[in-house]
Amino acid sequence: MRGLLWLFLLGFSTLAQAEPWHRVGVEDGVTLEMRDVPGSDLPEFRGTAVLPAALYAVAGVVDDLDRFCEWNARCIKNREYVHVSESERIFYMRSGAPWPLDDRDALLHGVVTGLGTNEITVRFEAIRDARWPPLPDAVRMPAVHGSWKMTRVTDTSTRVEYQVLADPGGHIPAWAARMTAKQVPRDTLARLRRHLPKVQGRYQAYIERWTKPSPQ
Repeated sequence: MRGLLWLFLLGFSTLAQAEPWHRVGVEDGVTLEMRDVPGSDLPEFRGTAVLPAALYAVAGVVDDLDRFCEWNARCIKNREYVHVSESERIFYMRSGAPWPLDDRDALLHGVVTGLGTNEITVRFEAIRDARWPPLPDAVRMPAVHGSWKMTRVTDTSTRVEYQVLADPGGHIPAWAARMTAKQVPRDTLARLRRHLPKVQGRYQAYIERWTKPSPQ
């Protein structure tokens, strides 16, 4: 596991050298930004939105990997493989692609920081592991880096930033890859906003675990 964590941190040290963010616009209530990243042919995109739900209500939805595809844009399959701890997991995600392109998938290592505070960050990175080799009917993405940053605004609203930089691999026209990269943060946050009212009360145990005061 130390090797996986090293790979995870190495990837984000690369992202730390990226250029400043530039605003692209606002679509469907989501502010979109982009920046160039040294060594990447594609820019990195970030979406930001204030969602009408408490911080840990939002975090509970993001934490529920088995239901990720109910709202995450392009996701058609998601499964947790290793539950290392409440703050570290290895999971699989598959993204659908329109014909004639093949689906894309990735084995991801995720780490959560800030649980029990007013700001939670989830960072994820593609890894390789011989226990879960590439599948014959999908293209394994060679690189994925991303994060969720959720910050309490009020008792009933949360600021959410979702950013991702992914190399889709295979043969995809540059314009198509760029368009998809831009759409994913916007579509994901807009879908998350619409999904939250549908699951009100589902994550009460999770909410209480991180917000209930410790007994004296």
